[in-house]
Amino acid sequence: MSQKFTCIFVGVVIICVCIGYPDMPEELLLKSLFQKYNKNARPATVSAPVVNVDHSMDFIRINSFRDSTLKSDVWVTMRWQDPRLIWNPSNFFGLTSFSIGSDQVWTPDVVLYNGVGDIQKADLSRRIVVNNNGMILWLFPAQLESTCVTRNQQGENVCRLKFGSWTYNGLQLNLTHSDKQLGMSNYYPNPDWEITSTNSMRNVMMYPCCPEPYQDVSYQVSFKSSLKG
Repeated sequence: MSQKFTCIFVGVVIICVCIGYPDMPEELLLKSLFQKYNKNARPATVSAPVVNVDHSMDFIRINSFRDSTLKSDVWVTMRWQDPRLIWNPSNFFGLTSFSIGSDQVWTPDVVLYNGVGDIQKADLSRRIVVNNNGMILWLFPAQLESTCVTRNQQGENVCRLKFGSWTYNGLQLNLTHSDKQLGMSNYYPNPDWEITSTNSMRNVMMYPCCPEPYQDVSYQVSFKSSLKG
């Protein structure tokens, strides 16, 4: 190999390393967005110190109900905005969204408060969708175990699934519930149990110990046995 060819080859390698992959929009965008990103920091600013997290849930099936404990499959959805993840699509070949591992960005620590045993076997490895306006969508399946009221006056079993932040108060993480219902469009019936009603609500609690508000989003499922006799 001649000295001239060697110099050209080395020069091309250096240029490629410096530029990276100029024809790969996601590669360029991720390098730009995550160069100084700290996933442990809340996406809060001085002008917007509270992170609003919208919580919704689809009820998929009743797996079992015994000893006042409901085992169910659900899809949990959370939405919030991260101002660090805003970009102009025209600067990245028109790219308006991308998906990324949930361990790469800040995520809200919203859990099932009234869980028993293994509180929630959630597949938190599901990827997150990030839009160019900084809005983030996180949808993942979970198997939940929750405590229930055994019977109401109508003889129905009543179970509530209560979600809230584990470490943040309402002045740090504001939990909202824009759907105002429990999603049932993907429900798969259990032959042993008939769902009679569902509802959901957002609650704000104040405690004697603390001046800050604490929110939760609670979903209620009432059901009765489908077995005759």
